[in-house]
Amino acid sequence: MKRRGALILMALGIVLAGGASVLVLGIARQAGEASRAVIPQVFVVMASREIPSQTQVTPDALVIRPFPADFAPAGAVSNPDVVIGKLAVGTIYKDQILMEGHVSTARKSPSLSDRIPNGRVVIWLPMPDLLSGKVALRPGDRLDILLSLELSEGKLGTSTQTTLQNVEIFEIGEQKESGASASTEGVSVRAGNTQPLALLTDHQDAVLIKFIKDSGGTIDLALRSAEEERIVRTDAVTVESFTERYRFRIPTVAEVQP
Repeated sequence: MKRRGALILMALGIVLAGGASVLVLGIARQAGEASRAVIPQVFVVMASREIPSQTQVTPDALVIRPFPADFAPAGAVSNPDVVIGKLAVGTIYKDQILMEGHVSTARKSPSLSDRIPNGRVVIWLPMPDLLSGKVALRPGDRLDILLSLELSEGKLGTSTQTTLQNVEIFEIGEQKESGASASTEGVSVRAGNTQPLALLTDHQDAVLIKFIKDSGGTIDLALRSAEEERIVRTDAVTVESFTERYRFRIPTVAEVQP
């Protein structure tokens, strides 16, 4: 008798457990259907991989995925034919939603900044007439910057020294395009040509060139051999060192007897 009652209780438990499972599954199914009904979906075109700037968008770089309509950006592309065959305007990253403004049919003209290597800057110096006549300087030529500077406002005389060496010419005459100023104000150049030289340097050397321009001294540029890259140690030249090296005689004023 007792055994029969235990079996009945076990069977009743199994029936109740099965009913509970069916009830939970039904509630979950209803909740899923409700959520899908509440959140409308739209299809958008996404990048399946990174698309570098100025490269053509190909079908294998795209994927169409559903996206919540309320969160889809305005202007999102839904038809891949809109972007296939066009050029990426800037880098398009993986899983990024494509917009019509992300592509163009025309190739972008490289700006001056696009041509500067990462970690470098371009700074301008006025070019002396001595270099702008028959001397045809070209981008890629290397220069040394020589500076003559009055020390302590002339009290210690003038000293001439090589400053920066092996500086690369980036461009010639880019002043108007870049908006940079190549004014000779604050620095004396041996001739009055205002055509600027754009020099490619690192960030710290650009600060040094700025100081050289504003120092009030006289700048000259020495053209280097294309085969020489070493930094040469030079001795500064003053009136005293020049007189001693070339054995100039210092004139004396004869005393006049009364």
